[in-house]
Amino acid sequence: MPVAMLIFMDESGDTGFKFDKVSSQYFVLVMVTFDSLEAAEKANEAVKEVRKELKRSESLEFKFSTGTNNKAKATFLRKLSRQDFHYRAVVIDKKILMKRESNPIDSLYMLVADQLFLRAQSHIKNASVFVDHITKSFVQDFNKYLRRRLNTDMEKLIGEIKHRDSKGNNLLQLADMVCGAIYRKYNRSDDTYYKIIKKREEDLWKPY
Repeated sequence: MPVAMLIFMDESGDTGFKFDKVSSQYFVLVMVTFDSLEAAEKANEAVKEVRKELKRSESLEFKFSTGTNNKAKATFLRKLSRQDFHYRAVVIDKKILMKRESNPIDSLYMLVADQLFLRAQSHIKNASVFVDHITKSFVQDFNKYLRRRLNTDMEKLIGEIKHRDSKGNNLLQLADMVCGAIYRKYNRSDDTYYKIIKKREEDLWKPY
């Protein structure tokens, strides 16, 4: 078990349930985990190398859903799949979830985060968690939730939670690209990109 870990989280899909309007059928939450600072730094450098290979600006943000063409997606995932990290994911079919009346849907993000961390708890110790910057109220609720839910045993699972803008964080962009590849597998029945990154998969759970 490593002394410290770095976890980068991202989601695809939305948490709404208005399927007749704009809500997505699927919601995916991913954690990308590095067991050492050295491994994280190597992956960070690999993202920079992808920009050079594609002849893109150093400030380019890789986002699976917007602004990244198919060639760039494949190049990014292929190069990063050779780095030393693993990922865990929870995939929710919200239409199935709605049929289970016993399941709360008021805070889907918290529900899925709960399942993601609980399934990973035997693999986590003193982790620093990075999530994309959202609203201040959500940040506060998320921080309180994780610490209350997970730091109940003798060993601390979560050391600190940091909220960052993904535009300036290459490893949050990695989490976005991994999550997008998984989401596309379910939302469009297209596993082209998922197959590239699957070798880094430690757990993918679809409870609904």
